[in-house]
Amino acid sequence: MNLPSTTIGCEPLNLAAGVVAFSTQRGCCNPSDPYDGFNACSYTGDDPAHIEACRHRLGMPYVMPRQTHSLNVAIVSSPCEPVDVDAIVTSERQLALCINTADCVPVVLADPEAGVIAAVHSGWKGTVGRITARAVDAMVAIGAVPSRIHAAMGPCICRGCFEVGHEVAALFREASLSDAVVDLTPKPHVDLPAAVAMTLAECGVSPDAVAMPCGCSRCRPDRWFSARKLGVNSGRTLTVVYLP
Repeated sequence: MNLPSTTIGCEPLNLAAGVVAFSTQRGCCNPSDPYDGFNACSYTGDDPAHIEACRHRLGMPYVMPRQTHSLNVAIVSSPCEPVDVDAIVTSERQLALCINTADCVPVVLADPEAGVIAAVHSGWKGTVGRITARAVDAMVAIGAVPSRIHAAMGPCICRGCFEVGHEVAALFREASLSDAVVDLTPKPHVDLPAAVAMTLAECGVSPDAVAMPCGCSRCRPDRWFSARKLGVNSGRTLTVVYLP
């Protein structure tokens, strides 16, 4: 399968040979309209007809969970929309794994030799809880090997934009992710992609096999959806990984 560039604006993600991975661009006419552009997320207040039209443009069977900032991982084998799940894993070909984000980190993973892929929604809660590590564990359970896994992160909020309360920064420190915390005045900032990369390294994924985000959603809400810029009731960037 090639990127659906003829119908959807896409950011290709540098994952692994033989694996398709991309994040959607908004492709909007009015960046201040919180739903204008490509939005396939069904639970943030958009018009159902618009959502369905966007999903139809994917042109492939897919799994798209109802994310809740949980630490739950599901191994899937057919199209579905699992509820209360924030990471999905499969060894099935021609089944697209989809994650919706608007500032949180979308992470795609692949062991191309084993034919195992995963997609992860890693907001600050999921990052502190190491949901990416849980996804790696689920991949290993169906044949993946950590040293063979490649990872890529889609567009998300950058360190400069992600200001947090002192209590959130303390949670990162307690989780041994202090290197992702930047002490600024009046409030600290957190580097979510760096924290995800640390977790992947802990799992045995080579740092050389991890591609960092292509851009910041809050800096470029015209290109990708940003909850911090547009509000929680807004569209979501879709990140997809697929074994052709």
